[in-house]
Amino acid sequence: MRVILSLSIICLSLILFSCQSESKPKEYVDENEALVEDLNKVKGDSRTYNDDFKILENPKSEGVNYYEPTSITEGFSSIPKEMREAIHLPNVADLPFSPGTQKANIVTFWNATNKLIFEIQISYFENNAEYKADNQDFFIISATQLTDNPFIDNPDSDEDPIDGWIKDFKVNAPAEPIGVRIYEMKELTPDLPLFYKDRFRHWSTMYPYYSYDESDKLIEHTSTGSKMYYAWYDGLIFQIGYKFSDETIDMEAVVRKIILGS
Repeated sequence: MRVILSLSIICLSLILFSCQSESKPKEYVDENEALVEDLNKVKGDSRTYNDDFKILENPKSEGVNYYEPTSITEGFSSIPKEMREAIHLPNVADLPFSPGTQKANIVTFWNATNKLIFEIQISYFENNAEYKADNQDFFIISATQLTDNPFIDNPDSDEDPIDGWIKDFKVNAPAEPIGVRIYEMKELTPDLPLFYKDRFRHWSTMYPYYSYDESDKLIEHTSTGSKMYYAWYDGLIFQIGYKFSDETIDMEAVVRKIILGS
């Protein structure tokens, strides 16, 4: 009887220990790691970023996590609250095509201060498959966390990064002939620029985005010819690319609403 009682106590102790172990919350380096727990991690070949400005160029591979594409709704629930509040999704009815595919890609990486950085790509494709260099329309929004404004322009200095970009990208050059002015610098707010690049005006206008090879479970860094807007606002770098057969839509107004919310 004592043996049976002792065994019962041991079994009960093991069960209680197991339950405590299972209920113990995970420990994270960054609490936002919990946001991507339900996403399926997959392989990825390279992060996307604007190769002209090279902001957020690093890290290219180390510490980068890629996740299987998901719905836009689930994608939004998998990013920090401050990102969700800073991205204002377009009304699909405002696009000049009916999307056959709508999805989100999440990529995370660590910065120099061991903070988890989130990037979300929101894609609208005309067809039921991703863009494959045919004539289908597409609209892609990429937003990546970046706390500090990289476009600060000190009027008393000619050595701010933006001074170099203005010179290198010939933003003050005339629109003609085609190919001279690389970026047009518009005004997002009185203090912040909105850069625009027309794919028909410069040969190197390639928009980088994430595509997905489902057979290999691989997120691929892909590039295609595209018109593009680039800006920083409210802690995010926005890179928005599109190609429409209908050129009558006022895309600058759409882009401003996505970034500014109005």
